[in-house]
Amino acid sequence: MSNIKNHKSKAIVGFVAVALMMGMSLPKAHAQLSSANYSGRYACASASDDNFYTAIIKYGPNGSGAYAAGTLIASADAFTTFPTVSPTGDYCIYTLDTAASSYSIGSDGSGFESLSWTSTGPNNATLGCPGSFVDQTAIGLRNDLNASGATLRSEFTSANLLGEDEPGHGHCLK
Repeated sequence: MSNIKNHKSKAIVGFVAVALMMGMSLPKAHAQLSSANYSGRYACASASDDNFYTAIIKYGPNGSGAYAAGTLIASADAFTTFPTVSPTGDYCIYTLDTAASSYSIGSDGSGFESLSWTSTGPNNATLGCPGSFVDQTAIGLRNDLNASGATLRSEFTSANLLGEDEPGHGHCLK
């Protein structure tokens, strides 16, 4: 009798284990995403498609299609010959013009950003950095949300990275 109970116990444990593994391997339901999922502070790395131009961006989408603030630090080689000031000073620094910038996100997590940047760096004039430029980017939010419902990661592509006629790409992390 105990042998039969032992086999039944093993069968039940095996069934439960298989059921758990099947449940973990099933695709997760896709949540409907929107501009509300793109909120808080993000740090982004961007590069031209040939990785010649690079920039670091910190900004704060507000969850409603606008931005609270933002800064961009770009390598000066996008605008001038390297080095011109010093290895530590050859960066163009910009502030996001929040009134002129916006984004929209569709229910599938894809969207569009228009980011208007204004020069604020102390070396920008010496380096030949443009006074301002607009980045037009296509963005995709990942369906990996924190407890507040904000996406933890996004990817983007730019038709005119740093306002130059150079396509680019990058990602942002919360």
